[in-house]
Amino acid sequence: MKTLIRLLLLSVLIMISCERADDPSLFPAGRGFFLLNEGNYLAGNGSLSFYSTETKKIYNDLFTAENERALGDIPSYMAVDGDRGFIIVNNSGTIEVVDMRTMESLTTITGLNSPRQMAISGRKGYVSSLYSTAVSVIDLDRQEIAGSFDLGSTSEAMVIADGKLFSACWSGGNTVIVTDLETEEVITSVTVGLEPESMVLDKSGKLWVLCTGGWQGEEIPRLVKINTVTYEKETEIFFRTTGDNPSSLTANAAGDTLYFLDEGVRRMAVTASVLPSETFIAAGGRLLYKLAVGPGGQIVVTDAIDYQQKGDILVYNSRGILEDTEKAGIIPGFMFFVQD
Repeated sequence: MKTLIRLLLLSVLIMISCERADDPSLFPAGRGFFLLNEGNYLAGNGSLSFYSTETKKIYNDLFTAENERALGDIPSYMAVDGDRGFIIVNNSGTIEVVDMRTMESLTTITGLNSPRQMAISGRKGYVSSLYSTAVSVIDLDRQEIAGSFDLGSTSEAMVIADGKLFSACWSGGNTVIVTDLETEEVITSVTVGLEPESMVLDKSGKLWVLCTGGWQGEEIPRLVKINTVTYEKETEIFFRTTGDNPSSLTANAAGDTLYFLDEGVRRMAVTASVLPSETFIAAGGRLLYKLAVGPGGQIVVTDAIDYQQKGDILVYNSRGILEDTEKAGIIPGFMFFVQD
């Protein structure tokens, strides 16, 4: 009898082992960040990676491995609602809704005009557009377009504060448009600098806007701080010359320190009145493209190399010391951190 029981238990263990071998996880659970690799323009070879801060390894081509098809043409942004990820695929005009653990495609939302970024409030997602003046409204539960409202301008970066949507008019614009999400009506617009490229809220709920000054260097870039209650500009800090090309503004988890790319990685306190005179992390001859700061102060920058071949990610600790370098996909771009 004991021999029979042992044989049955052994059979069960073998079956479980075989099932796990047949269906291995594409990437480990735990802390890390997802990385969208944009791919070559019009090639449709964008991809999705995950970097584990626990194993210190990168896991590439996750979407393709799980779904046996390409992610699309220029994945540019990821928003997360619970256990689902909404991946904006700009040039394909789609949003891929995925299971955050398996990367299985749950549905593909189509019919979007050059979507760029997505902000979530309640059970709705708001999607900016490079070519349309309308913001698309996504029903998160039904996973479909539920409507739209007009800004009067194209949009890029989006931030939600106190029930208001702040939309940056990046492509040739110089304003941040404020919309009441309850009525979906524009309240006002705030004139900042030319081509506001990225935005972030600080610990006091103030909105910081990085303006590039135009892709042809039409004016000196600047950082602008906006009061999200009064819509007044409280601070305006100019860069050095029209030749400066800052980008990728972000903040640490505490919201007391800003980080951005400018000849490397620069950082400054939100209480500062002048820009940092030196880089915190030097570029070192690399073509730095995107920047993100993790919950534990980890700093990650991507190197696009030549915008043709597979790029790199460079992982630094909070003191700016390089801890790891990994090969990613073509044009590694937007990053989204997860805790577990």
